[in-house]
Amino acid sequence: MKIALVKYASIDIESNLRFSISLSEELETFFEKRNYGEDVKEIIIGIICVSKNFEPFFNPRKPRYIKGKRIIKSKYTKQEYEIEKCFEYDIKLDFETFKKVTEAEAKKILVEEILKSLSVLDEFNSKIKNFDTTNFKNDLKHFFKNS
Repeated sequence: MKIALVKYASIDIESNLRFSISLSEELETFFEKRNYGEDVKEIIIGIICVSKNFEPFFNPRKPRYIKGKRIIKSKYTKQEYEIEKCFEYDIKLDFETFKKVTEAEAKKILVEEILKSLSVLDEFNSKIKNFDTTNFKNDLKHFFKNS
């Protein structure tokens, strides 16, 4: 399974979220040989943390599940990528909080927010039937506990 974190952040706090790139790579490695069923092959979590001036342009998108193969063009980066059996959603972090914390504190907050956000998967049980949500959540918790 593939999993990725995609960051949309204001330049002011870029240094506080720099770790998200390596965290995304570690997640990808941890999950690459795992399989939780046939209905979800990719999970993309958008991380939004922007100043008030940019908030109108970076509203969290509704969670969505894409069953078939599609070419998607990013609204923000304009890059195209192919997805299939992909679940994606965004979480929004408080800019003012992230502006004041260290990188270690920022990582702790991000991990907590990602774990809280997993309930969004439960809302798609009717569309995503062949996906072991419980084991995925447990493995993600285990990953964060040991990273």
